[in-house]
Amino acid sequence: MYLEFNDEQLELRDSARAALARECPPRLVRELGEGGVGGAELMTALTWLGWPALTIDVDLGGLGRSFVELAVVLEELGRVAAPGPFLPTMTQFAPVVREAGTAAQTHRFLAGVAAGDLTGTLALYEGGRWDPQTVIATAERDGDGWLLRGHKQHVLGAPDVDEVVVAAQRESGTLGLFVVPAVELTFKRTTSLDPTRTLANVELNGIWVPDARMLGEADADAGKALARALDESTVGLALDALGACGALFDASLDVARQGGTAGQATEHALADMLVAIETARAAIYQATCAVAERDAGAAQAASAAKSAIGECQRQVSRHSIEIHGTTHDQDGRDLRLWIGRAKADDMLFGSAADHRRIVADHMLSARRARSSQLAGALLH
Repeated sequence: MYLEFNDEQLELRDSARAALARECPPRLVRELGEGGVGGAELMTALTWLGWPALTIDVDLGGLGRSFVELAVVLEELGRVAAPGPFLPTMTQFAPVVREAGTAAQTHRFLAGVAAGDLTGTLALYEGGRWDPQTVIATAERDGDGWLLRGHKQHVLGAPDVDEVVVAAQRESGTLGLFVVPAVELTFKRTTSLDPTRTLANVELNGIWVPDARMLGEADADAGKALARALDESTVGLALDALGACGALFDASLDVARQGGTAGQATEHALADMLVAIETARAAIYQATCAVAERDAGAAQAASAAKSAIGECQRQVSRHSIEIHGTTHDQDGRDLRLWIGRAKADDMLFGSAADHRRIVADHMLSARRARSSQLAGALLH
């Protein structure tokens, strides 16, 4: 698979960059990162641009575009370290509802997303791995609904979203996905490397959820649907971090050009940064294409992308600090925001080390399968 943007997608990228320069200037991001307000106004601006509707079906009020168009926007949002719940809404909440929900449920929730009236996120992680097999939170049948018990960690966008999809194991042993209004949940905000977006833990103290808010048909196992949605979530984070790394490179290049630092060491550092970014971009764009085409290898491509951007952000962050020095001026504050965004994205939905293990496991499994087939052919 190979992804090259067409003219329309390139035009979308250019218009997105221009719009964000106007609607999300560094001043706004700095203010929000320091505890200011203004995130709601930014989401309103993104709604006017039609971005929440990008990948929502036309019959639900969306634009019906592919994940590639969303990827263009996500990278540009990362480039400006845009605050707010757009990323979890479009790459976590919407894909999970689309993959697991019934027709009535997708209309109920995704029409609101497309209109900009509803935001959401996904509560999955419990301290193990970011995958459906590690869920231990429980859902117990109670009348015409379910009682949820357990806890979730690192829920992006919480509690500043409208809905939270909670993954929990039912008594039957199957995985269920439950859409819970955020106002009904107990959150504890946690400290994040990225001050522009909220992060919280969730306590499920017997919260009751009606059957209508359990995604999918009765007692259907949502594991496969969640796994497909997680491919999109993982690549979305990689794209956001890629944008932040691109901004770090541009800022470092500007400092070098202005004479803040000079010499061969700086030139080598910039070259290393550029190589790291373009290497990660190749893996991330391949994963973007795999997700958009619903390719059978999308999960492995997503892990390769997350691994690549993790290595990239470490190298780019280190060189950026070296080139900028220990400055505490406005440029220094912007630098910390971009570094915080890139590092926070790396830690969510599995680190680079986690995804390297996933890629290695897949390669070993494929090799064993090929060896077994060859042995069988030789025996026959």
